[in-house]
Amino acid sequence: MQTQLNGMAAPAENPLRLVSESPFYAKLADARSINDVQWIRQLYYLSCDFTSAVALRYGSCLDPRFREAFGEHAAEEVTHPHDLTVWMREFGFLAVDEEPTSVPPSLETLAYGSYFIRSVMREPISHQVITLNLMAEGMARDMFATINPKLAGLGLTPKGYWKVHEKADMKHQILGLDLISDHEPDSPAGRRYARIAWEVASLARQALDSWGGIPPELRQKLPIPQDLNT
Repeated sequence: MQTQLNGMAAPAENPLRLVSESPFYAKLADARSINDVQWIRQLYYLSCDFTSAVALRYGSCLDPRFREAFGEHAAEEVTHPHDLTVWMREFGFLAVDEEPTSVPPSLETLAYGSYFIRSVMREPISHQVITLNLMAEGMARDMFATINPKLAGLGLTPKGYWKVHEKADMKHQILGLDLISDHEPDSPAGRRYARIAWEVASLARQALDSWGGIPPELRQKLPIPQDLNT
């Protein structure tokens, strides 16, 4: 993932490091039972928002250069919320007849998922590709590479939803990247690309921190957009 980011101007915080250094990962490493991975209930909401975003992107895209790639992505994501629900039921995250929405989303989960929808509704295709493919799928690939072995160690077999993400996220990360324009890192467009990457990573970091149960007052203070590249 770092290779694709090398062509962007560097924001105040490395977007990949910002996410990988979340205390969520230390909490994950210390998990001993299903009770320590209840953040999976939050992941369900993120999966729903992401699936909706890629479907909306395909449905609203009028540019023939991107329709095939966007259609492929949407088709391969469409069952993921259902797949995760099936897995949660099998391994005891959901009681009989309990809906996956019985636990409300955190505000941080809502903010991250809402950014996906906003990108599709309000932003140009380059923004959508950086948000939904390069960043979201790239960070998901890194996250599942860490989570899946831990789930297996806890006796929560990472099959179905989890197994699919071992391979699909790598392919989805670069989907459409070859179709958006390259820009010099220090050009206005290059700096805009870097800001998008930072925004996605910042929201992901805040979501992970909330999933890890980190109190707001103990979370890392993140730079505001106006401070980037200064």
